[in-house]
Amino acid sequence: MFLVALQSMGLTVVPKDNVLEIVEYAGHPWFLACQFHPEYKSRPLAPHPLFRDFVAASYRHKQA
Repeated sequence: MFLVALQSMGLTVVPKDNVLEIVEYAGHPWFLACQFHPEYKSRPLAPHPLFRDFVAASYRHKQA
């Protein structure tokens, strides 16, 4: 029920084993919510893609 409502508002929901893991909003330059812990997979010289992509999107936004 709530999944359909979220999707109808433009949110993309990524479940894993019936647990909501990621929510994305395509209408925003960079919007993502996650329930897992990407910081545990991130290192200073090898950042998790979520952090890497967030910093890159921030940089692009600042340049615009």
